[in-house]
Amino acid sequence: MATWEDGPEYAPVDWPTAFVAPETRPLNSDPPELDPSAAAPVAPPERYEQPRERVPALADLVPAPAETRDPVEPFHVTSAVMTASSAWGSAHSTQAVAAPVPQPVWTPEQAVASAYPPPQPTQGFPAPGTPEWFGPATVPFEANQVQVPLTVGTVAEGVSWGLINTLLLGGVLSYLSPVLLLTAFFLSGQVRYRRQVMRVAIIVAMAIVVVSGAGAMAGGADGTLAWESMATASVWCCWLLIVFGVGLSVLAIRRGEHPES
Repeated sequence: MATWEDGPEYAPVDWPTAFVAPETRPLNSDPPELDPSAAAPVAPPERYEQPRERVPALADLVPAPAETRDPVEPFHVTSAVMTASSAWGSAHSTQAVAAPVPQPVWTPEQAVASAYPPPQPTQGFPAPGTPEWFGPATVPFEANQVQVPLTVGTVAEGVSWGLINTLLLGGVLSYLSPVLLLTAFFLSGQVRYRRQVMRVAIIVAMAIVVVSGAGAMAGGADGTLAWESMATASVWCCWLLIVFGVGLSVLAIRRGEHPES
């Protein structure tokens, strides 16, 4: 227990009126000694009595050793390789694996037979040996295509709702249309089909808006008229980008293209 001698932070708030002894035992006191012979009998036994039953010899109490094997002798395992219950039994099986059936020796005058079965007609391929077998495929192979239903929801998700709403606002709010067009460029990363083509289209639209504002400034107009010129061009570009993005999404879904991550 710390006291005021350990530092001023341990000094009591109120000045003590008298010395009070601590309730705990001092740390330097020795622990109480216990007498181990307290429960022992007072008088020793008068005589020692032999047990009435026969006591087993110490040699009989030793457990019998487990069955061991001579390390020089080889293992003798009767399980087969394919039916062994463990990897050790499979590796030390005495039964030999059946030898493969010898195949006839191939000569140059013999035809080479394929080890793989020909594709079945049910898989979309014609029967082997027919004229259609050597001609172009009549049924398109659609293993790498994704079947997505062509609906308004899937088309909008292909363009992304965030990009569509931004372009719609840009087509309505003319004074904020250039800013919203720039925001649409950053939202083009949400496009699921032909994302790079959509980004190039937005870049071309922004270039048209910048050229429109620069032309107005070159014609002697002030900053307000130049911004209005850029806003007008941006409104038209926003509506054209909506139509262009929807067209890209419809075309990609019809062709079964995989959506980009």
